[in-house]
Amino acid sequence: MKKPLVSLRDASTGYFSDIVLKNVDFDVYPNDFIGVIGPNGGGKTTLIKAILGVLPLFKGKISFPAGKPEMGYLPQISQVDKTFPITVRDLVASGLKAKSNWFPQLNKSQKQQVSAMLEEAGLSRLASKPIGELSGGQFQKSFLCRALINQPSLLILDEPNTFVDKAFEQELYRWLKTLNEKMAIILVSHDIGTISPLVKSIACVNINLHYHPSNQLTEEILKVYNCPVDIIAHGPVPHRVLKEHDI
Repeated sequence: MKKPLVSLRDASTGYFSDIVLKNVDFDVYPNDFIGVIGPNGGGKTTLIKAILGVLPLFKGKISFPAGKPEMGYLPQISQVDKTFPITVRDLVASGLKAKSNWFPQLNKSQKQQVSAMLEEAGLSRLASKPIGELSGGQFQKSFLCRALINQPSLLILDEPNTFVDKAFEQELYRWLKTLNEKMAIILVSHDIGTISPLVKSIACVNINLHYHPSNQLTEEILKVYNCPVDIIAHGPVPHRVLKEHDI
């Protein structure tokens, strides 16, 4: 039996005195592909921050039974300052530098690693372009390269399909399927219809966390776990998205 990469037990956390996640039990195993769904304010991003270690727990425990894994993180695009004066190459390279509290020059091997990452993503021709001049898809792909540069065993993505076109979204999901062969992935989304065929299991988060060990969510299961959905139009294709949960 494989050991979990991350294990949360009876974990509660939040901001100041406000509890956003309560009594959460959650395991992430190697090669898991977990879709995290829930309403705005339900605790999806808070769960990510707890796993990343940037938000301490009020109570409970987080552990890494197989040893603390290398993690890659793709934040929401709205959290990133696109005016920051940095090129695509330097952005990706900063993922290597982020492991240190100082910013040394890259050695030859690291430069080759960055170039290979850009080549794999089809971004070589944009390497010298400032990130503020990128399209939404190029921007997301550049930050995904940054998240991947340290070859993580756990990749965490927070709403990666926001502000991108459908062509890039499909390209992203194909890439994630390939990446899942060598790493676990946590994908946060509000859109059940889009991620359901992609992921292997689903965690429904609204203060509490309900884990579904399948990507098939019937209306009956959604009702049992207080995960109601609406059908909305999103471009030419209707999508199933979460309504506000009952607690």
